[in-house]
Amino acid sequence: MKQSIGFHKKSKSIGIKFYLIILIILLILVGCDKKEKISPNKSAHNDSSAGNTKGIDENSLDIDDNTDDDIDNTSLDDGASIDTESVNIPQPPNYIQPEGRTLDTRISVPVGYTRVDSSTDEITGFIRTIALKDDGSIVLKYDGAPIGNQNNHVAVFDINIGQRDLQQCADSIMRIYAEYYWSLEEYDKIAFHLTNGFYMNYTKWRDGYRIRVDGNDVTWNKSASYDDSYETFIKYMEMVFAYAGTLSLTAESSPISLDDLLPGDMLLEGGSPGHCVLVVDMAYDENGNRAYLFAQGYMPAQDFHVLTNPLHPEDPWYYEDEMDYPISTPSWTFDEGSLRRWADFELLQWPLKTLEALSTQVIASDNLSQVTLLAVGDNLIHIEVVQSGKQEDSSYNFDHLYDEIKDEIIAADIAVVNQETILGGKDLSYSGYPAFNSPTEIGDALVEAGFDVVLHATNHTLDKGLRGVTNTFEHWDEYPDITVLGINKTQEDRDKVPIIEKNGIKIAMLNYTYGLNGYKIPSDKPYLVNMLDKEQMEADIIKAHELADFVVVYPHWGTEYVYNPINTQRDLVDFYYELGVDLVIGTHPHVIQPVEWVTSESGHNMLVYYSLGNFLSYQKEPARMLGGIAHVTITKDDSETYISDASITPIVTHYEHGPADYNYGIYKLSEYSSDMGDIHGVSDIATQGDFSYEDALYTAKKVLGAWYQDLQ
Repeated sequence: MKQSIGFHKKSKSIGIKFYLIILIILLILVGCDKKEKISPNKSAHNDSSAGNTKGIDENSLDIDDNTDDDIDNTSLDDGASIDTESVNIPQPPNYIQPEGRTLDTRISVPVGYTRVDSSTDEITGFIRTIALKDDGSIVLKYDGAPIGNQNNHVAVFDINIGQRDLQQCADSIMRIYAEYYWSLEEYDKIAFHLTNGFYMNYTKWRDGYRIRVDGNDVTWNKSASYDDSYETFIKYMEMVFAYAGTLSLTAESSPISLDDLLPGDMLLEGGSPGHCVLVVDMAYDENGNRAYLFAQGYMPAQDFHVLTNPLHPEDPWYYEDEMDYPISTPSWTFDEGSLRRWADFELLQWPLKTLEALSTQVIASDNLSQVTLLAVGDNLIHIEVVQSGKQEDSSYNFDHLYDEIKDEIIAADIAVVNQETILGGKDLSYSGYPAFNSPTEIGDALVEAGFDVVLHATNHTLDKGLRGVTNTFEHWDEYPDITVLGINKTQEDRDKVPIIEKNGIKIAMLNYTYGLNGYKIPSDKPYLVNMLDKEQMEADIIKAHELADFVVVYPHWGTEYVYNPINTQRDLVDFYYELGVDLVIGTHPHVIQPVEWVTSESGHNMLVYYSLGNFLSYQKEPARMLGGIAHVTITKDDSETYISDASITPIVTHYEHGPADYNYGIYKLSEYSSDMGDIHGVSDIATQGDFSYEDALYTAKKVLGAWYQDLQ
């Protein structure tokens, strides 16, 4: 029995060895056949990748090769056969010439296209003189470390960016502009506005002046000798990098159409952060169709590099017929209005289109003036807020409500608050939702906190009828320096356009509401409350332009508790833009909504804060505790008045149950904490979950997007 078993084992072993030998031979034969079949495809793949996948490690290339093998295995499984000698496999164009040392010698134009001619005294030709790093170079940060994603560039400019985190996206473009003018010895054209609007020109720096920064104030101070060296020029640029950015370029540039796009122009979205890329080269075909190369710096400071095109990474050119909004680049997607021109960079040898005169080059001005404007959202006085201010002698004081944010308010030249509820005072019973009446001491506290302008056109204006409005007028009569908007004592008052003049700038301010919660304006006083009536608003805005340098509209609009603007809001934005309004700051939704620039080929820029949410309230859901403070710097020079800086600061309304004053406070989100969030009183009464600092932070980032600033 044992012998029989042993014999069968031996026979089985011999059989297995035999089949293994046969299998190995077959695999070798198939493998050779497979190698022959995939060779042409792999060659084409590698040729394409050689010039367009800079900085990709060997493992990434191996993965691509394995993917090709998998595709070929599928073909073999289907029994297909390829005759490599009879099939002409197209080779993708190879745009990269590794031996090239400049843009025009490194990156070839598409088939059928011609690179536009340009001399070195034009910015197009100048950019072509800037040396590139060796082909295959990776993008390095200012500290010498590589950036994380090396897949988005095809070439790197050999420009020393220094060892500080300064030369980011807008800075890189300003560097190119400045170096161009330096090369032409046109030093008086090297000038930029800082984000606060201060005009900083190189010739002043060369003469020995340095800037002194004190908060938002910047002044020149003579502290050095005349020095026209390149080293001094670079030090000047580093100071520009420190205090200028995308908002500077936005203020100094004008929108253009795709038809006008030339090298030296930008894709630009101003903000904190925003982003911009520079058009660095252009080619055209016999029909006049154009293609462009884009380059960028980025955050943190890093090498200026030529971008790939996400639509076809093997081809870095951006074709005119592909550039529909939104325009996607590897690091940023640009919305309509992002094509902008900073200066009239000539391209005299461009044969198919004459460059229209469009110069927004900075003009030196000693007559520069500025106003900083701050605005907050709904000051919504629920009965619990009233109770928080009651003193032992039964009087009321509400200074405590604004103590934590008071310094921020006082620092602004003009501070604006939306007083959601009417200040009917003690003659009427104090009440909260739904028909509010608030103590006049709320108004006293707003003045003490530093507010200069009070908005009263809200859906709660007539909650206590004409008497409530009349009492509100009487209260504000005690403060003649406070500007009250949205309600009017007489028709004569209604016909006036409120103008606030500050630092030599006249600012028209208009306030309207969508409705009055069903209450009717008295028939004998049709002027009492400003409504969102387009015919009347158009007349107001036209008159405002005649009287003022800058026009602001404060609409009470939208839908409560909705984070995105609704169609009626966007319709009004279009309406305001067509009428030339400069700034729109919205209230009513009780939650924050996005911030955005509205631009067009007309060159006009309008900034919109759709909703600043609540400034203060005793609302009962966590989402309504998050609000925002708008900060806008309005600058006037010899030629125009414009927004030179803008931001939004997220804030949290905090209250607790237990203390008589509810421990009320309004805090910047950056100064709030998880521990404070854990004891927020809204969690005791909310039906939609507890409040948390982390949720508020997430919401601020999600809603505000690029406008969110992490100031911690």
